[in-house]
Amino acid sequence: MAAPILRMQVDSLARVSYVATAPRADQIAADVLGGGEFRKFKDAEGQRLTDRRLIELATPAHPWLEDVYTATSSWVHFSPEHVRAAWQVRQGDGDADGGGLRLSGAIPLRPEQIPLSTLDELLAAMTKATEELFGYSEAWESRKGRPAGQGRDIPK
Repeated sequence: MAAPILRMQVDSLARVSYVATAPRADQIAADVLGGGEFRKFKDAEGQRLTDRRLIELATPAHPWLEDVYTATSSWVHFSPEHVRAAWQVRQGDGDADGGGLRLSGAIPLRPEQIPLSTLDELLAAMTKATEELFGYSEAWESRKGRPAGQGRDIPK
């Protein structure tokens, strides 16, 4: 399903947001390109840059991020959300099962089991994350090769 992909987008947006606002952005970018991991780095307050911390730091610029992170976390890590989504309990038809309860499920979920409203929410969040990631890319493009504080107009 799309939820793990959205979670990757959310994680990427949180990391790019951090690098874009960090006092030593060039050093962090160099460390990451050299194989460093965010979770081993510390922010200006001395806190490790875990996924949770990066989301906290990015939320002022991206207010929707916390809710989407929480929702997608339940899909990335095996959780009760997985069980509820994968299994359904229904009243039996009365013939083969005597009218009792029927348990059915499938992993992965069949597309018809996913409510359209859930797919709409996922696609909207994916679009928002992509647009905001591109915003950081455009900001970097406008400043690339310029002295600090200077930029150039980027044709649209």
